Amino acid sequence: MSLTPAQTVATREEFKANIANSGLSLAAIGQALGTTASVIAQSVDMHPRRIEDNWIIREYLLTYLTAHHLPVTPFTALTGDYHRYWFLDAATIERGVID
Repeated sequence: MSLTPAQTVATREEFKANIANSGLSLAAIGQALGTTASVIAQSVDMHPRRIEDNWIIREYLLTYLTAHHLPVTPFTALTGDYHRYWFLDAATIERGVID
């Protein structure tokens, strides 16, 4: 999935907003997803090691925010059911681990 420059900027801001809404540190998110804060930072800065990483982070944040009744900033490019995108490995996203 190639994002336009505008979508890339918007997605980066949406990640930052949802991380702020969660109150979680990048280290806490990294620990929950089996990776490091620097890998999370690289991904949310729109330089993921693999395309599924941002979807894993997205799913984690949306689940966390919803479970804790916190506000969600909607994603405008990373939308819909990831199972419908032929280029994504759904099993990798479902595992919820960034390794």
